[in-house]
Amino acid sequence: MNESSLSLIVRFVREALSERKTLAIVVVSIIGSALANLASPYLLSVAIDRYIVPGRYEKLGLIAALYLLALAGQWFFMTLQTYYTEVFGQKVLRKLRSRLHEKVLSANLDFFKEKSTGDLVSRIINDTGVVNDVLVSGLLGGLGSLLSLAGIIVAMLILDLRLTLVTLTSVPLMVVVAYYFGGKMRKAYRETRRKIARISSVVEESVAGIETIRAFGRERHVEREFSEASLETIKAYLRVAVYMGLFWPLMNITSLLSVVVVIAYGGYLAYQGSVSIGVVVAFIQYAQRFRGPINNVVSMYDSLQSALAALERIYEVLDDERVEDYNGKTVEKLRGEIEFRDVCFEYEKGRPVLKGINLSIPAGSKVALVGRTGAGKTTIANLIMRFYDPTRGSVLYDGTDGREISRKSLRRRIGYVPQETYLFPGTIMENILIANPKASEEDVVRVCRELGIHDFIMRLPKGYETQAGEAGKLLSVGEKQLISLARAMLKDPDVIILDEALSSVDPKTERLVQDAMLRLMEGRTSIIIAHRLGITRFVDRVVVVEDGEIVEEGPPEALLERKGRFYRLYTSQLSGAEVD
Repeated sequence: MNESSLSLIVRFVREALSERKTLAIVVVSIIGSALANLASPYLLSVAIDRYIVPGRYEKLGLIAALYLLALAGQWFFMTLQTYYTEVFGQKVLRKLRSRLHEKVLSANLDFFKEKSTGDLVSRIINDTGVVNDVLVSGLLGGLGSLLSLAGIIVAMLILDLRLTLVTLTSVPLMVVVAYYFGGKMRKAYRETRRKIARISSVVEESVAGIETIRAFGRERHVEREFSEASLETIKAYLRVAVYMGLFWPLMNITSLLSVVVVIAYGGYLAYQGSVSIGVVVAFIQYAQRFRGPINNVVSMYDSLQSALAALERIYEVLDDERVEDYNGKTVEKLRGEIEFRDVCFEYEKGRPVLKGINLSIPAGSKVALVGRTGAGKTTIANLIMRFYDPTRGSVLYDGTDGREISRKSLRRRIGYVPQETYLFPGTIMENILIANPKASEEDVVRVCRELGIHDFIMRLPKGYETQAGEAGKLLSVGEKQLISLARAMLKDPDVIILDEALSSVDPKTERLVQDAMLRLMEGRTSIIIAHRLGITRFVDRVVVVEDGEIVEEGPPEALLERKGRFYRLYTSQLSGAEVD
């Protein structure tokens, strides 16, 4: 095993040792099981040599009772070991999955550009399961097997040195076989983990994008992609199967050699009178029991290759340093003044998205960001939310650099209504309460009345108890947007960001959404990313963004009179034309 593999195991074991009490019970049961396993061959040897061969039968009943007691002890300790190993494993698994999930929740947005949803789900569910099965159950089982091996070797040495040495002749050959195939199997197992993650990703995308798939007639393409991913997974597993098909027969043959040698050499020694028949019988039993623990240890080594591949993927996520920094001072309230000072930003190095943005948004004002898709409007909103920090320059809140303020406390004071609202499975009431878990249902109703959407909700099949469905699929885009506005209102923010909240809304609910937006913006600093430019008549200032730069700004009426860039955008939208 190479150093990196050893370091992975040591790191995992250190973390697993946090469950010391449960582990102590497992270790005691392993020792008890190993001792009970050693007793029965020795008792059989005593019964043959001291009582059966000499023809003394008066204490055979006691020997038989002790033999049964040894079997009962072995059963008891193995049952205890099995149960508490599972308890220990589940506790470790829960902690590992929680750490991974927590890491995913705290990772910055750059992290998710390289990791698909299916891949992350596979790491949190599948890879942790493999690690638990092998490194918890497997290592503890391996510990029991090693103790049994040590005990068997000691017992054999006590009985006869010559037969012990002969029995151990097959061990070096087993080690050579295991070492040779170990590296190959680890590489093959690592490939299977990647293929499983790929197929998980395809399934995730197929379910999440089912409407788009059907709308564009992509069923055959997706089926073909899934079939190819399945085929690649099968090929990866078949490579593992080839190695295992060569590995296990060789291991079984080498382990059986010790039994054959004991029968041949032990029989010869018994014929010469060098050892008793009882010792030979005991050695045959020990040799047979010797094979089991060796197979378990080697099996653990085999499975360890899969676990190490999974553990590498787990620690790759846990060790990723791209996490959000939640340090900084806490703000309880914002006046709402926001300023961009010479802000430049790049998602990818060398590809600027914002180029020297200077923008001042007074507290309580309403500002609309307009421009073509890809101009940088949403990036400005992302910087205000501190989803990212500027590559150069600063974003200030009430005169304080955002980097000095805790992200969590800052986001508690900012309401965000995205273009595409995500609703969690559950009722509408539950989805609104996500914004402020301390709020009551009465608070939700009050907020919805203030927004003017209470009557709309009450017209739904079960009112506030209507199920939203997975990702809100049971509601229309407009209905989901109204729920998102209610969330923002319940949060009672000092700053509100509306990211193209009207762009995908159906005409039936557009007026309702617009009225709710206007009520939400009252008395708050409001930034609207506007796709439908009609909403700009309700703002104090329009900022036109083009190719990452502010090319025009001012009151909407003044900009229309100037007949510059905003005027052309506005009139082209009215006429349905495209402006370059």
